[in-house]
Amino acid sequence: MSFSNKSTILFDLAHNEMLSPSNSSDNEYYDFIKLLENLNLDLIKNDNSELNEELLQNVDVLIIGNPLNDFFSKTEIETIIDFIRQGGALLLISEYGADYLQKTNLNDISAKYFDILFEKNIIKEKNDINEKGSSILSIQSFPKHMITIQMREVIVGGACSLLLNKNAFSLLELDEKAWSEKYNESRDEWAREEKKNRYVVAACNEFGRGKVAAIGDIDIFSNDPNFGINKLDNRKFITNLFNWLTKPIEDKDAIHWALKKIGNLEFQLKNTHDKINNIIETLSFLEKRISRIESNIALIRKDENIRL
Repeated sequence: MSFSNKSTILFDLAHNEMLSPSNSSDNEYYDFIKLLENLNLDLIKNDNSELNEELLQNVDVLIIGNPLNDFFSKTEIETIIDFIRQGGALLLISEYGADYLQKTNLNDISAKYFDILFEKNIIKEKNDINEKGSSILSIQSFPKHMITIQMREVIVGGACSLLLNKNAFSLLELDEKAWSEKYNESRDEWAREEKKNRYVVAACNEFGRGKVAAIGDIDIFSNDPNFGINKLDNRKFITNLFNWLTKPIEDKDAIHWALKKIGNLEFQLKNTHDKINNIIETLSFLEKRISRIESNIALIRKDENIRL
């Protein structure tokens, strides 16, 4: 991690990520890149190296922007986890269909370690664009968080939903008016899934001394006039997001996280200990029963020998 006042953002491009820091005006994410530069952030990229400790040494935020047809190795994932635990920040971005359609393994990072699962679906809702259902979503209700402060409306398009567990915090979500559709490969069509009460599109979590944010839509960073960075409060949301990602976690919060992890470990150890004791008691009970059966068999044989 960097120790200067200016935060460094690393765009990983070694796994065919869509989100590129190119300054070219024909880059569909050009306005997003200019925003980061205006926020006084240093932008660097990794074109072809596996993610390793040396590469991340002076990085504050790692961006993995919707990789395509490529997978992160076990070693890379372990490196990313250590980077976050020690104070780095991570932004994970996927798209409709998530790992299934994008043919990658972001969930091996986000779900396994940060309690955020990218679901292999697309979210739709009825709105002014299409009464039968549109994948362009209007989000107007926001959980209270530094990232969502002073937000009124955010527009996203072609998003997958996120399934959250434990301490992951929802940032952007839709209510029961929305629905999800899952791609059926054998029929080559999208089919409605079972209805949920809410559909999360963006979430965050803290891990050790670091932070993680996940978004199921890459188009919010684009220049698209219908649902890109310049639409309504999208720019404000992205600005708040990076202000949060680059803000260090306070020592008390990191200590609280560590103590909670220790508490969970102690609980797991106790459960394991109880299970072992139950197994021992069961084996002891079976051993006594077997001994009684063997004693009865011995008595029967002795009685039969006496009769003979």
